[in-house]
Amino acid sequence: MKEFIAYLDSRIEEGKAKTAELLTGGRQDDANFMKVQTNIYEVCKTVNQALLSRPGAGIGAVKAQLERFRTEWSASLEKAKLHGNARAIAVEETKLSALKDIIAHFEEVFEG
Repeated sequence: MKEFIAYLDSRIEEGKAKTAELLTGGRQDDANFMKVQTNIYEVCKTVNQALLSRPGAGIGAVKAQLERFRTEWSASLEKAKLHGNARAIAVEETKLSALKDIIAHFEEVFEG
């Protein structure tokens, strides 16, 4: 578990640094999307830690929650596409991209 948390921490720190760099360069929109991506790593870290602190919960609970995120955010993406909301589409795609990376690393660490 420490390896997975360390990975999330590294992605969070990278995201914060990249956000600051983008803001310094006057790229507010790009910085906002980087903030969204970084927030997904933070959310997944928090959920992971909360689930693992529950009695009887374990790796399976974390995996199930990651899958729920994927289902919910995919539905949000489809809704945004249905309404032609370009900003919401970009946000949901950004969230799903970060989640895909998180799930891939999770599987590598725990199912590898």
